[in-house]
Amino acid sequence: MSEPAEAPSPPVDEIELPEGVLAVRFGPGANCSSAGSAIDILFYGSVLVGALAVALAAAFPPREPVEEEEEEG
Repeated sequence: MSEPAEAPSPPVDEIELPEGVLAVRFGPGANCSSAGSAIDILFYGSVLVGALAVALAAAFPPREPVEEEEEEG
């Protein structure tokens, strides 16, 4: 199979970046670093909370079931 053709990029000397922009990344995933970081933070947070829940569940022994007495009346 042949690889997909890449769009030719203009020479670096011809690119004018707005003030404050230091670099531009090209290619797949070039502009989604902030979304990826947010998703990573949510994922890591859920993993930590899950690990904490498992540790707490393992630290406390299960309670014996309480049998209720039936009242006659």
